[in-house]
Amino acid sequence: MKRMILLLAAVSIAGYSFGQKKPKINQAEKAREEGNLGEAKEIIDAAIEHEKTKDDGKTWYYRGLIYASLDTTSNPQYQNLANDPLKEAMKAFDKAEELGGKSEYYISDANGLPILQSQQMQTLWGYYLNKGVEGYQAQESETAVKYFTKTQLVQPKDTTGYIYAGLAAQSGEDYETAAKNYYTLIDDLDYQSEDVYNSLIYIEGTINKDQEKALALVKKAKKAFPNNTDFAKSEINYLIQMGKIDEARNEIETAIANEPDNSNLYFTLGVMYEELDNRPKAIEAYAKSVELDPKNFNANFNLAVLYYNKAVDLIKQKNNLGITSEDRKKAKGMDADINQALKDAMPYWERVLDLEPNNRTALESLQYIYSQLKMNEKAVKVSEKLESMGDAE
Repeated sequence: MKRMILLLAAVSIAGYSFGQKKPKINQAEKAREEGNLGEAKEIIDAAIEHEKTKDDGKTWYYRGLIYASLDTTSNPQYQNLANDPLKEAMKAFDKAEELGGKSEYYISDANGLPILQSQQMQTLWGYYLNKGVEGYQAQESETAVKYFTKTQLVQPKDTTGYIYAGLAAQSGEDYETAAKNYYTLIDDLDYQSEDVYNSLIYIEGTINKDQEKALALVKKAKKAFPNNTDFAKSEINYLIQMGKIDEARNEIETAIANEPDNSNLYFTLGVMYEELDNRPKAIEAYAKSVELDPKNFNANFNLAVLYYNKAVDLIKQKNNLGITSEDRKKAKGMDADINQALKDAMPYWERVLDLEPNNRTALESLQYIYSQLKMNEKAVKVSEKLESMGDAE
């Protein structure tokens, strides 16, 4: 008798399961619109399990909307109803698209006009982006990173969320997260940015002390931005720091052999010699760079600096001499060398000024040179120009 009662109970339970009502997914969406997220979640969770609704694309579409609402709600009653609701929402939206084919799901606004799923995604993305910006402006880097990362879930191919997340993480000194976002940009999204490369090079080379990774990034950046001389300089610096001087020299000389009229390559060669404290060789390389391209700003600037610094070094030596007759004679004899170095620097500073009329370094250097060489009229004009520019910021 007892066995029969148990059997009947089992049949009764099975019959109840078989006879469960079909969840009303429209009622779930209605509950969401009215702010009853607990009810909406309960209905939609049942719907994705029920035989008659689990393969309906609209079921998953509504689930996406409901779980997105759970992630964005300000009502504490509903904030902990699900773990990682945005992730669940995006999985649901993907499932809806898979089941729905080419048609796009939508809901209607208060006026009965359709709001397409793509529009809802854009709105959701904008919500997280604005929350991230608010956190960044409040100097709450962790909050900013959290919301910028959410934009990546909504629109994984949009670079904005990765850029902002990287910047926010870097400002909060979370270099691991910053690097993760930057690597995604350059490796996965093919977003080639000088700023992103510079940040990654800094993180790997300065923060992580990994010169090999930094050098690899520099080479990649140089390839992406061949006209950026800073990357060429960085490559030389790392090769020299790593004791790979021959590699640096061979690489540049091979490039010059292939492109003998490339002004930038001779500039790079000059940078290498300058890093090796070989001033004569650096001057020779920069001079060749200027010969090939008189408007090469960087080569003119570096050449001007080298000659100018040569004069400065001589002036320091002169000032350190004693007061004996021999010292005074030696000091007087150095004047010709000092003036010659200033004369050598002058045309390059003037070229820099032609290329950048408001370059303060060039103006100040020429003001000194003209004064020392008794070129008073030119010295006055440069002084007036500096005065008109006001104090440097």
